[in-house]
Amino acid sequence: MIRLTFLIPVFNERKTVVEAINQIINLKFSGKEIIIIDNGSTDGSQDLIKNFTKRKNIRIVLRKKNIGYGNSLKQGARMAKGKYMYLHFSDIEYDQNVSIQMFKIAEKLKADAIFGSRLKNFSWFQRIALLQKKPAYVATFIITFMYNIFYNKNFTDVIGSKFYKTEIFKKIILKENSLTWSSLDFDLKNMLISGPYKIFEVFTKYKPRANNIEKKVKSYHLFLMLLVIIRFKLKNLIK
Repeated sequence: MIRLTFLIPVFNERKTVVEAINQIINLKFSGKEIIIIDNGSTDGSQDLIKNFTKRKNIRIVLRKKNIGYGNSLKQGARMAKGKYMYLHFSDIEYDQNVSIQMFKIAEKLKADAIFGSRLKNFSWFQRIALLQKKPAYVATFIITFMYNIFYNKNFTDVIGSKFYKTEIFKKIILKENSLTWSSLDFDLKNMLISGPYKIFEVFTKYKPRANNIEKKVKSYHLFLMLLVIIRFKLKNLIK
């Protein structure tokens, strides 16, 4: 019985993709499956992924061209057999071990989604100090603040790692038309956070990659995220 699906989206992560896959293979959790979707990598990532084709409970999709991160989520949703899904990013910035804690919480509290927060239990002093040290966190603060204000929530970090009940993930993700990372990811958050869903937060360890130039999320994405969030809110107010 498959209890947890690990979806690993990949795009040009040759340096870390093998470790990312092995992290989940070596994770001590029974009843897991791994879905790897490479979105047209051109750096040799696909050649490394092919080494895992004969491994048990691993399914691989290798695309010839990049057709969008959102498309990877949609295909992953269609393929998933587990009761829950955990998105394991191939840049290995997030601690995969938190997925086990998330699973236990989901089973005990009947959660629809769980966010892995990098800032949970941080005092305001610690958050300010972190922001001074790593200004890139400003996007996390702004986005999380807006969700809290719009929907009367108390999240600390909605950008971190993500765990979903598969039927809820499919219900939302497969009806959305967006295929870009910023649109589909935040369409999903909009529907979850504004809807009748049970969402929890747990602390997750986070180790950002050393070279920021390699990050797929750029500073200008903040404005795209804000646009998606505000547009969704206004659309619901007009109804």
